[in-house]
Amino acid sequence: MVAECWPSLQRDPTAIQQPCQQHRLFPTDAGWYHLRFLDFRCLNECYLGYEFEITLESEQNHFNSASILEVQPQNSYSKIALWLTQQHLTGCQAVRFQSQQVPLCQALASLELINTGQIAPAKLSEWLSRQGTMPKGHFKILQSWEHGNSHTLHCQTTDCLSRACYHWLQQQAIRFQWLYIRIEQH
Repeated sequence: MVAECWPSLQRDPTAIQQPCQQHRLFPTDAGWYHLRFLDFRCLNECYLGYEFEITLESEQNHFNSASILEVQPQNSYSKIALWLTQQHLTGCQAVRFQSQQVPLCQALASLELINTGQIAPAKLSEWLSRQGTMPKGHFKILQSWEHGNSHTLHCQTTDCLSRACYHWLQQQAIRFQWLYIRIEQH
């Protein structure tokens, strides 16, 4: 079931079911990048907020003179697959989400999937339209450096929602998971 939605996980080239066509939920023209998460390290907790280092895979230098990092948490493949199994749904069915027709598995990526109850398949797009995304984090970039095709950012939380995203990064983010990020320049 998981490989049907994420082509990178599909190992069998002779598989009957083709993987879903992926779409960008957060558009590039609005400044969003879709980058792989490589590492996270807690550094310090003080009255100004939490300090940490996050490493992202990027072959471009997006982070030169960046001052703010915005992160949209994403559910792991396994969490989405578990939710789909509990709901008796397939992830490749097309749904209307954020003004696009996208595979259900992709629409679920940024939603909070706790305590959703049973969803009627006929009402799925309606249910999706009422769901909010997991809280985005806005982090002040204190320092950044490049090594190979990755960038490490030394960041600090800026508000309560950022702290919720910080805890998600600390406890749930999985290495090589895709994240939507946006940066603001000085």
